[in-house]
Amino acid sequence: MKTLHKLRPSQMPIKAKLTLYIVIGVFLVLATSTAVSISTVIAQERELAYLQSVEMARHYANQFDGDMKANMAIANTLARTMERYQSADREEVNDILQNVLEEYPSLTGVYVGYEENAFDGRDDEYAGTPGHDSTGRFVPYWNTIRGPISVEPLVNYEEQDYYQVPEKTKASVVTEPYFYQGIFMVSFDAPIFRDEEFVGIAGVDVSLEYIDEEVSDIKAFDTGYAFVTGNTGIIVSHPEYKDRMGTQTLYDFDIPSISEAADDIKHGKGGSLETIDPASGKEVIMFYEPVKTGNYSFVLVVPKEEMYAGATYLGNQLMVISAISIGFMAAISYLIAVSITSPINRIVDNFRQIAKDAVNGKLDTRAEMDVEKDFKEIPSGLNDILEAVIAPLRETRRVTNALAKGELEARTELELKGEFKQLGDTLNNFADSLNDIVADSNKVLTAIQNDDFSRGVRVHGEGDFKILTDGIEETRNSLSMAVSEQKKAEKALRDSEKKFRTLFESPNDAIYLHDLWGRFIEVNEVACERMGYTYSEFLTMTQMDIDASYSGRELLRRIRVLCRLRSNLLETVHMRKDGSTFPVELSSRIVKYNGSTAVITIARDISKRKQTERALKDYAEELKRSNELKEEMENIINHSPVIVFKWRSKRNWPVEFVSSNVEQIGYTVEDFTSNRINYADIVHTEDAWRMHLRLSKYYHTKTTEFNWEYRIFTKSGEVRWVDERTFIRHNNDGSITLQGIILDITERKMAEEALLQNEKIRKKEIHHRVKNNLQVISSLLYLASDNFKDKDVIEAFLDSRNRVRSMALIHEELYQSKDMSNIDFAEYTENLLEYLSKSYVLDSKNISLNSNIEDVHLGVDTAVPLGMIINELVSNSLKHAFLNGEQGTINVGLRVRDDRFVLKIKDNGIGFPSDMDFRNTESLGLQLVITLVDQIDGTIKLNTEKGTEFTIDFKEVN
Repeated sequence: MKTLHKLRPSQMPIKAKLTLYIVIGVFLVLATSTAVSISTVIAQERELAYLQSVEMARHYANQFDGDMKANMAIANTLARTMERYQSADREEVNDILQNVLEEYPSLTGVYVGYEENAFDGRDDEYAGTPGHDSTGRFVPYWNTIRGPISVEPLVNYEEQDYYQVPEKTKASVVTEPYFYQGIFMVSFDAPIFRDEEFVGIAGVDVSLEYIDEEVSDIKAFDTGYAFVTGNTGIIVSHPEYKDRMGTQTLYDFDIPSISEAADDIKHGKGGSLETIDPASGKEVIMFYEPVKTGNYSFVLVVPKEEMYAGATYLGNQLMVISAISIGFMAAISYLIAVSITSPINRIVDNFRQIAKDAVNGKLDTRAEMDVEKDFKEIPSGLNDILEAVIAPLRETRRVTNALAKGELEARTELELKGEFKQLGDTLNNFADSLNDIVADSNKVLTAIQNDDFSRGVRVHGEGDFKILTDGIEETRNSLSMAVSEQKKAEKALRDSEKKFRTLFESPNDAIYLHDLWGRFIEVNEVACERMGYTYSEFLTMTQMDIDASYSGRELLRRIRVLCRLRSNLLETVHMRKDGSTFPVELSSRIVKYNGSTAVITIARDISKRKQTERALKDYAEELKRSNELKEEMENIINHSPVIVFKWRSKRNWPVEFVSSNVEQIGYTVEDFTSNRINYADIVHTEDAWRMHLRLSKYYHTKTTEFNWEYRIFTKSGEVRWVDERTFIRHNNDGSITLQGIILDITERKMAEEALLQNEKIRKKEIHHRVKNNLQVISSLLYLASDNFKDKDVIEAFLDSRNRVRSMALIHEELYQSKDMSNIDFAEYTENLLEYLSKSYVLDSKNISLNSNIEDVHLGVDTAVPLGMIINELVSNSLKHAFLNGEQGTINVGLRVRDDRFVLKIKDNGIGFPSDMDFRNTESLGLQLVITLVDQIDGTIKLNTEKGTEFTIDFKEVN
């Protein structure tokens, strides 16, 4: 029996290898591409089915949202109508509610509910009547719950959300679904405001039965269905669980994934999840989308198998196509392998013969070139390799022989490549290294011969060459060190002599060298010049001859003591040759001089220092007297009601000095001088910025005195009035110093305040009565306009009403303001624009009113005409600048320039007629504007580029 051996890949014929590799490669490519294609197509099909389901859910959610918005719009419109309703006729309101219910049969109920006596103040007259509760509160609920339209009072409004939520949030609300008298419904409610205060609600009720009917008819794919939930997960509609509607939530299914979806719905989020349908038991994908209006969510349930059926079928078809392709490519690969292996076998036989000749040393054998065109590069490449090997071998042999003969300049001349180049470069590097070592060693030896030991060995060899170069370097270093030591000793001697001479010839102090008995041995030039003796005369004298303070023996004893002490300083007096004396400070040391013991003494002239000491002593006496006077003045101040301050002219006024009696207001001196508290910290907030402005004005006008009354806080938090009187000093370097006093004037201010309060109450009452009278006039104008049908007449009444209202707002601001003489004009302008926007019903015109008023307070004489000017020009823009339905902007701005004001009123509408002179027109409004501008001593300009812009420059009327 023949033994079967396992065939390794290296032992397989090329033909078999090519066939096997091509088949495997094609199989891998086709398998990979088929898998990617199937995966991609299936993913796209699934994504398409997924997006289709999401879009379906979003479509029905938007459709449901549209119905909700329409119902909410009815409630909001009803609330706005009640806000503008002025007749206070309960029967008329009931007619309005009944008409709305008849006009919208899809509504279950329509209602308004007012706070107690908020409608007309006559609740007591209607107690127990239809549409009212037992107290007469106006709460009519018109509904079709029992069939025909009927009215009854609202119930449970003190507890339920349909009334309580709009009252608390001041916003519209859609309630959670609930059962009322057996009907599953939802309420849409909007708050009613009057003068920005909540007075009641307006709302509509809608039955949710129509939602369940519509949702039950929705089908997704074959067996998919839809249902609706509330924000809390309560089931609003469901085709299978009719009994759970309004009573159970998604959480009651007790399925974790559905509970997670319920959490998303509670937070107003959309999404999808895979789960088991509790109704059918199938694996499904549940899509849920929030309904923007109200707290609801639309849920679409699609069986997963139905959703991905198309993708599964397509994947099976692609698998069959891939199997057929692999079989076809296997046959093609076999034919390719046969065509390639035949010429390769002939080339292999030729290469085997060349290898046999090369082993035997025959390097001239070459490969045959008579082969197919596609394989001709193989024998040609082999021949190139043989040529490249022979040339480098012969060149290397030539250079080696030359170096062996001592020809160190010999180098490889043949241009080599690859590892042959590395061989040639190595040989060249060896020759270069040998040549450099010999040349460098010759230079070092030549330098040593010329007494130059600085030239070291720069080229160090390796191996035996290193022994040669290291020996030369050691010899050079030894010779260099010997010469260097000799030069150092000579230089030290010269430096020592130079140092001694430099010290001795010091230009500042006299230096004496004497023996232990005081006889002078050496003196410097300064000693001769200062004492008046010549150098020769000094050599015949002793220390005792020039000292005027001590006897001979005492002076020598002190000098010897000084030499033994570390602090060897002695003050004495020297006498010059002319007999004059001056104080000196002596410093002595024992030294060796010419082999003997000597003393070197340095004498420093301290005349100027003594003069300075006397001056300091005199200054100390004067300072002592000044401090005594200062203490006396501080004692007087500290026992007076006046507190003294010195401030730095910096941010927040840091304090440099404050008198001790600052304790009157609870603080200590250290509180201020340690910078824990700045002066600005105790100034009342309302007075601090005014104080800063007044001080800045005084700085610029170079005024030297600053007087002002303002409020401060004591340390306990009590507010006190003070009178400040400060001296402002402008220094030469540009800095400013503030010195002054403050005096507590709280009692005086309290007396003045009592007098002013009576006057203020009287003025407030006048402004309140004027405001009420103007509002009565405004109401009469509004009521009178109802008696006319002519549009121009009604508009004239409206213009007059707005003019009266603009003046009434002035008196209302004054009545509510703490300052009875000035008005916060920015707040007044915002209130006026808000009133005009309501008066002209801007919600339907898409026109925005913008106010940009600087922080300005104006007097009544200026504010009244200026308010009427704004009323006329803004009203004119609202009526004429924009076509019906056109969007636009009206800007009102007021800026301050020094002591003048600039008012700009601009719109981006159709512009002022070019053929009309606004100064000469029949318009009563523009005539009034021109008159009012003259009244405030102003000028008015018109700019008609990009709309209409009026610019009024004026000065406040005093």
